[in-house]
Amino acid sequence: MMQLTFLSLATAVAAVGAASTGGVAKKTIKLGNRNLRRGDPATEALLKKATPYNKKTAEKASRRRAQEQEIDGSYSIKFSECMDIRTVDEDLFGENLIEYTKAGQIVAEKSYVLFHVCTDATCDYDAEDDLYLVDLNTYLANVASYYANKRLDYCEQCEMYADYCNPEVEEEEVVEAEEAVADEEEPAAEGEGEGEAAAEGEGAAEGEAAEGARKLKKVSRKAINRILSNQKIDCDQCKAYECYVDEAAEDDALQRKNELDAETANWIAAISQCQQTAKQWNGLNLYVGANCDDYGDGVELAVYANDECSWYTKENAFADVYVFDADDEGNNINYYTYAEEFIKSAFFELTPCHQLEFADPNAADGVEEEEDHKEMNDYCKGVIENAVSFSECEEGDYEQAVDENLAQYEWFTYHMKDADNAEQVCAELHNEEQYGHVYDSTTSGSWYKRDSFGKIVRGDLTEGLSAGAIAGIVLAAVVIVGLIASMFCCKKKKATTETEYQGGEMS
Repeated sequence: MMQLTFLSLATAVAAVGAASTGGVAKKTIKLGNRNLRRGDPATEALLKKATPYNKKTAEKASRRRAQEQEIDGSYSIKFSECMDIRTVDEDLFGENLIEYTKAGQIVAEKSYVLFHVCTDATCDYDAEDDLYLVDLNTYLANVASYYANKRLDYCEQCEMYADYCNPEVEEEEVVEAEEAVADEEEPAAEGEGEGEAAAEGEGAAEGEAAEGARKLKKVSRKAINRILSNQKIDCDQCKAYECYVDEAAEDDALQRKNELDAETANWIAAISQCQQTAKQWNGLNLYVGANCDDYGDGVELAVYANDECSWYTKENAFADVYVFDADDEGNNINYYTYAEEFIKSAFFELTPCHQLEFADPNAADGVEEEEDHKEMNDYCKGVIENAVSFSECEEGDYEQAVDENLAQYEWFTYHMKDADNAEQVCAELHNEEQYGHVYDSTTSGSWYKRDSFGKIVRGDLTEGLSAGAIAGIVLAAVVIVGLIASMFCCKKKKATTETEYQGGEMS
């Protein structure tokens, strides 16, 4: 097979309903001790869709893992695309399941995510050398949880810097210090006749107290300046998140929102690990988990027919089998709807990797210098430490044991026998000529809205709309406004001939 560039791979992935097939292997395949012969029809039928793998490639890619690179909290994660790897599960060829497999009602597969690890200067470019590969469940559990916890995590920092964001607290401390000075003045006045030495002593005490008040105010101001010169917490954001609402005044709605955010983060983590439902299909217990959507540009919550969420079935939609979860008080909560925006953000937003920490106002005087190495947050660590560099994994001399029993099923196609090893999957993606997606939105449903070009519509804009395209739209709007203005400003004696645009021709 020919090694593909990322551009050609991405083009293939984006094709709707593209067949999950690859070219016939051109290299000599080592079959070990298997009694399979090159040229035998059964062997060729089996090898037609199987790509063997050499363990040396895995070891080589392993040394190039993301954690070995100099990646820290100054980087961000940017989703690129999602792809499905068709696998082999011998249980699907049993007497009770083979008909479902042959009809495409159950497909053995595993989803992976390609994502960029980029800096502020490079995230606007879809480069190939910063691409990494990780399984979808790992990506979802970490990145979507980042957005579910985003408000609560920020409020934790706001609580640490409540004095800075609420200056009245600091002023109260200064007032208390000044009152202490006033208290010292009264005894000094009463003991005026006790002698010059005593008066001088009281004056010294007064001076020390006043100096203490000035130092307190000075230290507080320096602390604020230190924050301003380094990383500064956004007090307006703290207020927008309602982080400073007194517990006594906190209404039930805000308290419930805090609880829901935390519960939803746990729900996302659970759904990424595969969750059983109360429903069955043809005697099979049904489970729910995450899967690439049918365009490869997002994620859907799908239905599976096994407890590992590796048997996707298009016969059921998530909305049909999902049962509301009960909270601690026994109330049924629709976490699916509540988690939707958090999950979608993981595949649309640029996710920062910096640890959410700000300058310490209680540190020593002087502006703290920023460290060259910025700490990475746990969400990004969870993704990157399990990822492999897509730009550096390579094809090699492939060797994989094949099951001769599958040779009789000429209708069955797959990419790999097992897709649990990210290094092997990475190499396989470089070797395959094209990929499709197993998710079927026509039967399984979708929570995305798309425009006429198939692009995801998010809010008022279409996802993927480039800055150039937006600028073009703005420019066109300006031109149109100018033309309309000229029509009103300029009087013409000659009747205007209306021009109509029809299918690419002017008439």
